Amino acid sequence: MNWEQIALIVLMVILLLSGGHIKRLSKEIKDLVDVFSLAIADDNITKAEMGKIITEAKDVKNVIMEIVRLVARR
Repeated sequence: MNWEQIALIVLMVILLLSGGHIKRLSKEIKDLVDVFSLAIADDNITKAEMGKIITEAKDVKNVIMEIVRLVARR
């Protein structure tokens, strides 16, 4: 069994255990990508845009940490 197969198995277990968290994670990632895309559209990221990017990145991190805690409990 190679590392890719192991990673796939681990990913599948995490997906099964995390349920609705994955949907929330995908939403938060989309929000981050949207904010980032808007910020770089004019090739200039303002302080306000950077603040929004950081806020969205923290949201992604928080959901990931929730998933990690959920998986660690099982």
